[in-house]
Amino acid sequence: MLWFVGLGISGFKSIPSEALDVLSKADIVYLEQFTSPIGKSDLSKIKNATKGEFKLAKRWLVEDGNEILKNAKKKKVALLAYGDPYIATTHIELRTRAIEEKIKTQSIHASSSLTSMIGECGLHFYKVGRIATIMSEMKSLTTPYYVIYKNIIEGNHTVLLLEFNQDKDFFLDPKDALNGLLETEKGQIRNVISPSTYVIIASRIGFKDQRIISGKISSLKKTDFGKPPHTVIIPGRLHFTESDALKIFSQCIDEPFDNTEKTKKFQFK
Repeated sequence: MLWFVGLGISGFKSIPSEALDVLSKADIVYLEQFTSPIGKSDLSKIKNATKGEFKLAKRWLVEDGNEILKNAKKKKVALLAYGDPYIATTHIELRTRAIEEKIKTQSIHASSSLTSMIGECGLHFYKVGRIATIMSEMKSLTTPYYVIYKNIIEGNHTVLLLEFNQDKDFFLDPKDALNGLLETEKGQIRNVISPSTYVIIASRIGFKDQRIISGKISSLKKTDFGKPPHTVIIPGRLHFTESDALKIFSQCIDEPFDNTEKTKKFQFK
């Protein structure tokens, strides 16, 4: 038996009651933190709620999957993840393998920071386009740049996840991500990113100290965003209800505006 368990986004208190029941009856509980970190206090509470063996799972262990699947053939095994279990594509692939190997699986869903932050920012979820990840290496920014470009010309919003390295306890700073995009623009010249581009920084969504700050990149570069994790959102075409909500829901440094007007449209072959 293999459970895929979402822990929600607000620490131990947001864990579904069904998930707590699984913790009490699983023989082995794996907790992965490579998608997002979990605080020491919440980690301790999860350990205490676990009756069987508790293991912290590194990225390689989940991606390889062999140990988890081997144990799940004979024992009751749970894989815990921050937010919803299937935001991480690794978990989908692991469940596919489990079913192919005739292992019974069950999913326990919970709130996801991705869906929650869109509402917390006052944006319309159906206008979110393709999601991209920004890494610290400059050469890797071409892909997210073109994701932003395609989303903007279609009027959609872009959610940019920032690099998190569990082993090094490294979180990419939003300002470094924005600086990287500005540098990438110099080689692309499509007017996708400029100091006047309107951006939203969503920090620690779901926690008591969550912050949402919005404004031009030139204004945000002077801002302290507090503790991670952070997510960058680049709005496309804003509906007036989105603009109104953004001004109320966030610390709005500059008046919200449409990012689509200055972007040069090119034909994709």
